[in-house]
Amino acid sequence: MRKHMYRSVFFLAGAALLAGCGAEERVEVTSEGVLGEGLQVEAGSTSEERGVTALAYCDDVSTWTAGWVDFENQVLTLVNQRRAAGATCGGVYKPPVPALGLDTRLRCAARKHSKDMGLNNFFSHTGLNGSTPWQRITSAGYTYSYAGENIAAGNSTPSAVVTSWMNSTGHCNNIMSPNFKHLGVGYYYRAGSTYGHYWTQDFGAP
Repeated sequence: MRKHMYRSVFFLAGAALLAGCGAEERVEVTSEGVLGEGLQVEAGSTSEERGVTALAYCDDVSTWTAGWVDFENQVLTLVNQRRAAGATCGGVYKPPVPALGLDTRLRCAARKHSKDMGLNNFFSHTGLNGSTPWQRITSAGYTYSYAGENIAAGNSTPSAVVTSWMNSTGHCNNIMSPNFKHLGVGYYYRAGSTYGHYWTQDFGAP
């Protein structure tokens, strides 16, 4: 099935371009850190994209620091609070939408990417190995009809990163999308890296 990708391109004052694995992506510079573009894709994944089993793919992120797990859970709670309240994204009102359920496969994909960014000190939707969000989600075992990804770096708390995403049109649209049913959040911290704190949200609907 043909895939159609929709990129939401936006900047704040002081926005910069950061190179990620050979490609440039627009990022927003905020008071606490940076945000990547909010990405969405529609269509199902194919078996050719998997390459490795989900169990093997997720093995290195199945055990996680307790404080990081708490941060991830707080982000899910805050996102569902925003979805229940309704929001305005880029001047367009978004009505309340149902809560997202935690999906451990999406969490795996999100953790893998946050860990990749933190360990290898880069910021991009493209993984160090050239992987796309959709390949990571598929490799984790999630077959989607809709998928999306938000990333951020530098925000030190769940409330700060969710606020930053909600203040950015494309990220807000992902959070408030009625197309999504599930969410996985990945948080990783690495002292001495450029941003320290790395966040990924992977959204999906089967």
